[in-house]
Amino acid sequence: MRSASVNGPAVKRAREMAGLTQGELAATLGVDRSTVGHWESTRRPDEPSAPNFKRLCKVLRVKAADLLAVPSDKAA
Repeated sequence: MRSASVNGPAVKRAREMAGLTQGELAATLGVDRSTVGHWESTRRPDEPSAPNFKRLCKVLRVKAADLLAVPSDKAA
């Protein structure tokens, strides 16, 4: 079984539901706006560091599981 990774579209949805722009979220987390864009990527999202992921969940008021995608074992 492979580990979970960030679900980019879920991060984007949660950010939009929180009423934040990428720039506002980035400023709150102390990262560059492009970093948030990479986290939201639909191709191959970058993984936030553990501390950033924890803060991301707190700022967006979501559970960690809401922002994770668990790949299927079929590709293994």
